[in-house]
Amino acid sequence: MKILIIAPYFAPSSEVPSVRMVSFSNYLYQEGFDVTVMCWAEDKLLTIYNKSELNTKIPDGINIITFDSKVRVLPFLDDLRFGRELTSKLDSVLSKNDFQIVFVTCGPYFSLQALPKIKKKYQIPYVLDFRDLGALNYRPRLGTELKIHKSAFYKRIIKAWYFRKIKNRERRAVLNANGVICISKIDLDIMKEEYKLSPHNSIIATNGFDENKLINIYPIKNNNTLVGAIFGKFMYYSEKRALSLLKAIDMLNEKNANIKLVHIGRKNKYIIETIKKNNINEECYECVGLKEYSEGMKILGSADFFMLEDTSPDDVGTKIYDYIYWNKPIIAAIPKDIPLAKLVKSFQNGFVCETDQEILNALRKIQIENLKVLDNNFDKTKFSRKYQNMKMKDLLEKVYTEDFMRDTN
Repeated sequence: MKILIIAPYFAPSSEVPSVRMVSFSNYLYQEGFDVTVMCWAEDKLLTIYNKSELNTKIPDGINIITFDSKVRVLPFLDDLRFGRELTSKLDSVLSKNDFQIVFVTCGPYFSLQALPKIKKKYQIPYVLDFRDLGALNYRPRLGTELKIHKSAFYKRIIKAWYFRKIKNRERRAVLNANGVICISKIDLDIMKEEYKLSPHNSIIATNGFDENKLINIYPIKNNNTLVGAIFGKFMYYSEKRALSLLKAIDMLNEKNANIKLVHIGRKNKYIIETIKKNNINEECYECVGLKEYSEGMKILGSADFFMLEDTSPDDVGTKIYDYIYWNKPIIAAIPKDIPLAKLVKSFQNGFVCETDQEILNALRKIQIENLKVLDNNFDKTKFSRKYQNMKMKDLLEKVYTEDFMRDTN
């Protein structure tokens, strides 16, 4: 099958949106698909990342078509403009190729603009992959440049106008889609309720650890120091919860515990400033920067336990799957009623903490009892990207077969 994947974030980017599609495209190629990816050009990625952060290799056998999207006005206006530009670019690509199906990962969500028109013109089925809810989790960026509209009244008008635009854009794209994928049951239920989706071609495909990139990855043994690790964003979802993790480490270190937190992710001056402002010993925290997945996982596997802070009401995130791969204790500073909490608590040594004291108690338990594993009894393969990629591939084949049967009848 000849497939076109539209994924603005793709290699060489090494962040979560890219990781999901790099893994999926590689899986499809290994399964015999002819795979082409439309993605942002490196010049565009360099407006988002540093050169050193663009370190993911494009999988062998994947054809690449790049496009650029230059920010010129305001984020919300650019989003609408990007949709028009991609529509024109996609029209040109499809007129010269014989793709049999299109797969679109969201976000960003501007690609939704192109799909109904393209389907009508070329009669090509498409599948939507919602990594997060889009218009149904409306959080607009108006941009700091919007200084002429300082009043809350005008901002409300602009937000309402923009919401109607993106909601209509998303509704048309979803209702014309041949398949829809969501990252969690909560997200899929919301989509079904809002857009009256049929369960026939609607599935859940979570993230997972990428076992193909973990062959011959051996962590380095730590000596003396008890190391906790975070892979991805830190002090992003909740400053208070992130600080609680660092305060617990700092408090135990004052009693000669010798613990530190290693952060594998983007270096952020804000984190260091917050640490200083709260009088936490800077030696409690070490950031090694963004790393390519395999390299990041090697560093992660060298830790003794893992920490995370999140507040998502509908998803379990992505880093949890990499922690599960290494099967080491997890301390999660998260609300106790979110899906991530339910998953963490399902493991023997998964600690869900909402107070400073609970975090401190979990750290002490790991240290004193010398806990080494997250759980001795679970099927790790169900948390892999391969397992999820297989579900997405099966949906593509189902959609293609149904479309083919309609054409022949």
